[in-house]
Amino acid sequence: MSSESLSPRPGRVVHWAKFYPPEMGGMESVAVSLARGAAQAGWQVEVVCFAKVHLPSGPDGQGVQVWRAPVRWAPASQPLSLRYLWLAWRRGRQADVVHLHVPNMLAALAALALPRRTRVLVHWHSDVVGKGLLGRVLAPLERALLRRADRVVATSQAYADGSPSLRGIGQRLRVVPIGVPEPAVQAGALDPAVQAWLGPRRLVLAVGRLVPYKGFATLVDAAAALPSDAAVVIVGGGPLHEELSQRIAAAGLGQRVLLAGRQGDAELAALLRRAALFCLPSVERSEAFGVVLVEAMTHGLPIVATRIPGSGVPWVNADGESGLNVPPGDAAALAKACTRLLSDEPLRAALAQGARRRYEAVFTEAASVQAMLAVYADALGR
Repeated sequence: MSSESLSPRPGRVVHWAKFYPPEMGGMESVAVSLARGAAQAGWQVEVVCFAKVHLPSGPDGQGVQVWRAPVRWAPASQPLSLRYLWLAWRRGRQADVVHLHVPNMLAALAALALPRRTRVLVHWHSDVVGKGLLGRVLAPLERALLRRADRVVATSQAYADGSPSLRGIGQRLRVVPIGVPEPAVQAGALDPAVQAWLGPRRLVLAVGRLVPYKGFATLVDAAAALPSDAAVVIVGGGPLHEELSQRIAAAGLGQRVLLAGRQGDAELAALLRRAALFCLPSVERSEAFGVVLVEAMTHGLPIVATRIPGSGVPWVNADGESGLNVPPGDAAALAKACTRLLSDEPLRAALAQGARRRYEAVFTEAASVQAMLAVYADALGR
């Protein structure tokens, strides 16, 4: 069947996201890609999102109308805004498809008020993990949302199989892997401070928010066992910066591990070009997919990642094809895998080529957009 036959007649889709550019994150990058892709395919596309700072609503310049609601409070990473609820319901009730990105329990509440004629697609980025009492309180709302959903999209079959929440979805479940575009920014020069610290050493690069589930403490511990001509650079900011800094200092690893903070697009592209390998040491299922892995694959970087049970990460990084996978939280195994790639250039080169091939075969933006348009068509009975 041709790709054209799978494309639905253009209609109206409204994404209910958390944030939208210039405020970005992993879920947000997916929403941007799919919203703009649908607009290019002729759909009328709107996005309802929160805004941490005062940003006006309006077109994004890429064919998408964006409606923003200021955030006043965000307990447990859930933004709250009455205006968001009102905008979501008002824009969603006029749509053919509401594309709801979760976790976002405020959007889940709005979905239950939609008329039945509106098709609801729940894009399941991750289970609600580690929220304690709040998670238990919200569980009935989550179950009601899944009952209301016309289609539920998981980012990998591996995550769908491991998710207690997605059991029983049956024929309404679809799997659409996340796709990313080719690198859009030309690599510039390395940040001078990073370049001065790194020197001629081989670079083990990691990128992500400095939060517990990312497992950067394990990577810091692993750095002590890496070859002497290798160094670790961790890009990103977050609440664990001070704790990780103290861990690095206490272990005497100030010349082996650098917390580089947030980097601009050009500087990050330069680091990806300079790296010998990419490492994702995440330790919990909160890391459901690992979009940053696919971004590293676009640059042809071999990967060392973790076999998180019930996560899509070990599927995204196919062991022996695009990289190596090790048990989560095991610093010795992480160091051994990184050292193996640094010490075996033929293997490193083969996995680098495999990473690029895997991106081209599975994770392109075009493939992801086309697959999602097919789910819209399916939900609408076209």
